[in-house]
Amino acid sequence: MRFICDDNLGKLAKYLRILGFDTIFREPISNAKLLHAAATEERFLLTRDRRLTGASHPFGILLLENDNPLDQLRMTISKLNLTILAESIFHRCTKCNEICNVVDKALAANHLFPFILQTQEIISQCPSCKRFYWKGTHYTRLLQKLRSVIPDEAIEGRWPD
Repeated sequence: MRFICDDNLGKLAKYLRILGFDTIFREPISNAKLLHAAATEERFLLTRDRRLTGASHPFGILLLENDNPLDQLRMTISKLNLTILAESIFHRCTKCNEICNVVDKALAANHLFPFILQTQEIISQCPSCKRFYWKGTHYTRLLQKLRSVIPDEAIEGRWPD
């Protein structure tokens, strides 16, 4: 499933990208432009704006009333009965939404601290914004947060380590 989030759901968009979902987030964006982008790009619309719930949209709209991004994620997964492919987790750029590629550490040498290069086996990079990703301490904490709100039955495959 592909998503577009209104400009009140930036953290939710990031979480959905981490889980492997193609998710667009543009800030700021008017309701008219948001609806147009959702329709032309064939995306399900996630919103906090009650005014959008009365709009006609062929791919669906979900109103998220909770302020907490993790609760928004839990509700999105539950209401839409989403299945999360374990092999897709942590493969999208959290900024650009592009799928990241594993790169040779030598290519990252001028961009990352030596400690990271020495301690990490796998370095990935976004082909669009060139941002680098690796399994640092932030990875472990984020994985724990996600596991706390996502039911095991929503995961297809094994959670990443």
